[in-house]
Amino acid sequence: MLSSSDHPLRGGAPGLYQQVDTTDQNQDPSLYDGPRGSSLGGEEGHDRSIKNSEYSKIQNEEAISCQQQEFSLRDISRDKKILLLMMAVCNFCAAANFSILGPFFPQEAMRKGTSMSVVGLIFGIFELVSFLASPIIGNYMTKVGTKFLFVSGVLVSGICSILFGVLYYCPGGFQFVLLCFLCRTLEALASAAFVTSSYAILADAFPKYIATVVGYLELFTGVGMMVGPAIGGGLYSLWGYGLPFYVLGCVLVIAGIISFFTMPKLNNVHRTLSVSVLHLLKSPLVWFVAGCIISGSYSISYLEATLSGHLLKLGISAVSMSLMFLIPPALYAITSPIWGWISDSKNYVVSLVMAGALLTPVFFLTLGPSPLLPLLPFSLWLVSLSLVGVGIFLSCLLIPSFTAILIGAENLGMDDNLDTFGVVSGFYNSCYSLGAFIGPISGSVLVEAAGFSWGSTLCAGVLLMAGLGLLVFVAVHRRQLRQDKVPLLQQRKFSFRRDRPMADIEMTSGFIDKDAEETEQS
Repeated sequence: MLSSSDHPLRGGAPGLYQQVDTTDQNQDPSLYDGPRGSSLGGEEGHDRSIKNSEYSKIQNEEAISCQQQEFSLRDISRDKKILLLMMAVCNFCAAANFSILGPFFPQEAMRKGTSMSVVGLIFGIFELVSFLASPIIGNYMTKVGTKFLFVSGVLVSGICSILFGVLYYCPGGFQFVLLCFLCRTLEALASAAFVTSSYAILADAFPKYIATVVGYLELFTGVGMMVGPAIGGGLYSLWGYGLPFYVLGCVLVIAGIISFFTMPKLNNVHRTLSVSVLHLLKSPLVWFVAGCIISGSYSISYLEATLSGHLLKLGISAVSMSLMFLIPPALYAITSPIWGWISDSKNYVVSLVMAGALLTPVFFLTLGPSPLLPLLPFSLWLVSLSLVGVGIFLSCLLIPSFTAILIGAENLGMDDNLDTFGVVSGFYNSCYSLGAFIGPISGSVLVEAAGFSWGSTLCAGVLLMAGLGLLVFVAVHRRQLRQDKVPLLQQRKFSFRRDRPMADIEMTSGFIDKDAEETEQS
């Protein structure tokens, strides 16, 4: 298995993924490492100039400290704590808001003359719009404004949630269906805006701990998905259809307003778009990782749509069924920070994605159980164990995948800035949404035609194909991907250190650390 073996250093040996030096050509060559410095007196002169440069000393110190220090919430600045807190709250509310529809909306929609197939489309339109919009939003994120996209996305999501509650008073039939589609479409656009911008902002603010921070964020997302149905069902029983949407919608609006005033300042320079998601697709690594992401989200959404009917065959109570539904998101949320920490501290990025894609199929085969395994019993303990494994290893697959795509972007020579983070974030969100859109539709059709066991077998097959494809790619290009275990992205052109001018940090990063700024001014 490889570690973030998984991407080469700038100016490294020629190979499949030789890194392109993107340093400004007008910079003093003695201050920056890279292949072009070798023209100044040969390799020995170049090495001597780099070793003697102040920049090299600082970079070596950062490399040592990065290997010794682990991510800690206590050690980060106040502004970054506020940033992480606001994004966690917004992701929790958005996930809860997305999941509250399940317990009661289908019944209410059918009372207004809506068929189950149309109800399925109302659910699916959210992911379809997110799949189409995320790459576009990622491409133009820095041109529109990163903080503007985040705050406006949260606010519009909350407003759409409130409007969805008002639809209770709409007449049934075509008008109700049309307004449902409009609300879900607008909410999907808003969600794509703030989710894409949030991943990009966090990658920019925590460059050396991307997977760890994404793991913390997914912890709150998983908890929101868990408690969303319970919150929705409880509020619905108290005061009918509208209350769940009013409450969570207002919380999102309030969170958006607070984010506007409390989020740290971001660089508002509107840069001209230099790369697009099409350029990102030139990396074979990105294609294979994207296949793993799509297969993982497909499997999750398949379970959400079909698991209840499968559990009914066990003859368990409604309370037990609800607890069974909580197992995958609970394990996903609990293990997300752990996989993120392993990815960042031990540098197993592509290896974790590959392991998740290869191990999750085992538990989908036992979940049915698969007709290919006729000796396995269909029992409560086996189904419970399978759901535990699905939650743990889908988290292993998805959490490091954002960093893996970022590795592919860096291997293509894309700059370490918000433009690149926006493109990567949009592509990641689009891949996840595509799988989440296909899963319920194809899964429901397959269950009706062949049963849940064959449907879960298909999920296992899709995941296994994606994992084996990535495994073969890594095995074939092992030499090109191998490198020393250095912390991911430790060679960035920017960091928040005291002896670097704040202007350089703002121009390169876009995230302005007020604590470092105050230190610089003093």
